[in-house]
Amino acid sequence: MNDKTNKLSDTVNVTMHTLTLSDKTVSYAKVKRNTAFIGNIISKILEHNKVLDRETLLYSAGLFRNAILELLKDGKAVDLLEMGILYIKPNGSIDSAVPGIEDVPEMTLSFTPSDMALDAVKNVTAGADVSISNEPALESLFNIHTKHEGSELSIGHSARITGKRLKIAGNEMETGLYLASCSENGIYDNDSSTWTALGAENIVDNTNTNILFNIPNDITAGNYRLILKTAYGSGSRINKTVRTGVYSEIVSIA
Repeated sequence: MNDKTNKLSDTVNVTMHTLTLSDKTVSYAKVKRNTAFIGNIISKILEHNKVLDRETLLYSAGLFRNAILELLKDGKAVDLLEMGILYIKPNGSIDSAVPGIEDVPEMTLSFTPSDMALDAVKNVTAGADVSISNEPALESLFNIHTKHEGSELSIGHSARITGKRLKIAGNEMETGLYLASCSENGIYDNDSSTWTALGAENIVDNTNTNILFNIPNDITAGNYRLILKTAYGSGSRINKTVRTGVYSEIVSIA
């Protein structure tokens, strides 16, 4: 089993979103996902247990995973360590008044948390970093050339941004994907005319959750902030307001 870890935030960050309905305006809060992988879990165990070693725990976790997958393949619901029930169910409804077994959709998974798991999160409170945003969220960056996620990109090769509300649309003079040269502290010039625009010819995929783009050969090696500007609304609608999203880390290009 891969000993994968993630750098975890010390706070629970939420983003506030506003919905304008026909009769009233309401808002909702969405927690920014802060995923702990198996390496994080094992590190947490080792904080309290000095008898078992990391390799033994990793091996045991792999055994648990494989056994759970076997049970799911056999159509069984699984109690995940008393934290809830993972169970299979048909993926969708059946458009028939007299359905047969052949009409049952393929299966998918659902999860019902236990009281123990619900109690664990009951008193979790949001940290200080609470924001109201409909801006593009550039959440992760992947170097296609090196096959590494992070903030290092390669000149002459492709990279992928994943996130939310990413689709680039609107006036080509006001929207697009940009590289803004920055200092070691990430400070960059707010004047967009000083930024390097990665034109449409360098955008391969352009969706709300995924932007695949090329780093041109004539880009100068150095530190940059990756900036996305879009006026995309939904469907074929283009908003009047251009929204801007900035990748949170300094991007190093070499």
